Amino acid sequence: MSSRYGLGMFQQQKQHMHMSPQLQQAIKILQLPTVELLELLREELEQNPFLEAEETVFAGADRPRSAKQADPLDYIAVRELSLERHLKEQVRFDDGLSQELKKIVYYIIGNLDANGYLDVTVDQLAKALQAQPQMVSQALHYVQSLEPAGVGARNLAECLQLQLDRSGAGSSLLTALITSHLEEIAEVQIPKLAKMLHAKQEEIVAAVHLIKSLHPRPGAAYGSDHADIIVPDVLVRSAGDQFVVSIREPAAPRLTMNAQYEGMVQELGRTHEAGRFMAAKRSAAAFLIKCLEQRRLTLLRVTRAIVEEQEAFFRSGSAYLKPMVLRQIAEKVGVHESTVSRATSGKYAQTPWGTYALSYFFPSGFGAGEDDASSAESVKASIRELVKQEPCEAPYSDQQLARLLEENGVPISRRTVAKYREELGIASSFKRKRAKEHGAD
Repeated sequence: MSSRYGLGMFQQQKQHMHMSPQLQQAIKILQLPTVELLELLREELEQNPFLEAEETVFAGADRPRSAKQADPLDYIAVRELSLERHLKEQVRFDDGLSQELKKIVYYIIGNLDANGYLDVTVDQLAKALQAQPQMVSQALHYVQSLEPAGVGARNLAECLQLQLDRSGAGSSLLTALITSHLEEIAEVQIPKLAKMLHAKQEEIVAAVHLIKSLHPRPGAAYGSDHADIIVPDVLVRSAGDQFVVSIREPAAPRLTMNAQYEGMVQELGRTHEAGRFMAAKRSAAAFLIKCLEQRRLTLLRVTRAIVEEQEAFFRSGSAYLKPMVLRQIAEKVGVHESTVSRATSGKYAQTPWGTYALSYFFPSGFGAGEDDASSAESVKASIRELVKQEPCEAPYSDQQLARLLEENGVPISRRTVAKYREELGIASSFKRKRAKEHGAD
């Protein structure tokens, strides 16, 4: 009987997406926040003789100075990215995550300490969220899959193990050392560890060296939301009944080609080795300038589209922010959703109501769908206004607030009202009543 299986060679056509180095560079430049972009350009200006920075007058300078003389980074307050924002930006654009799970993930992220650790149990989280423990465990596992590796751990051993698992360097010896012998590792008791774990001393030394290369506090490298100084990339200002969008100079640095080196390329030609080198540098410089202009235009078009879609916010404030998704702006501008995501990532807009991350204008719908008329921000604004107008002798309970919101077309549970009220720093109705009574006395 002949076998149905065998070895052989055959041809098969498959489609693969290939990203050229130039495309990768264009995507990187679009996505980079302004401070990181300027750092990149400073390196390029040093390495490529064809690049020149146009003359610019910097705010705060004693006199006009050329961009060659002045470093734009000297005029920008460096903004550290907070751990919470870094994690939430990774979650925000994950379309594969259900809204229910995403809410739990955000709650877990909000409960991480400055080092990236979670100091509450799954059962405690489940009770606070009134969710199933297995759903909370799934959300925690998701958080632990985010960058930086080790975030979401509940203790040092779990933090180190998460990093090892991510790197693929885990082993039974490393796990044993991490889970049961961190004290001996700290005291460098190599012979004792080798005897206890029935391993060679050189194996223990290598394992300890690897463990000490891990980060015991993965969140410590990130800044605090409360200490951030944000430099807006985009300026949105009102001009009569219209809004004008402009890109701030640091977010759209202008580079030009050096005329002197242009002439050298013509003289050397492409046959000489030096000529080929110069021609390659010239092409790289020209493409970088093109990428910068494309970045400026994309950021401008995307922001204009955001302003048009969120016009009520720009006219009346955060209470009028409506749910919006990347697809809406992508279709309006005529680009892919990923382009909108990259254009808004890490970018900020100065508006009549303050400075906001561009991602702020993409709030998820308050209810189950994307077309809901309310967003979390607008609901919070409504709660704040209702509390401000409530009778002094009988402050609204959370249930009363929920009913009033529902009468205004915002279906909401008492529990959600309580959550938003606490996030706004508003005390319970009982405490508000006591405070007003004492104030009257």
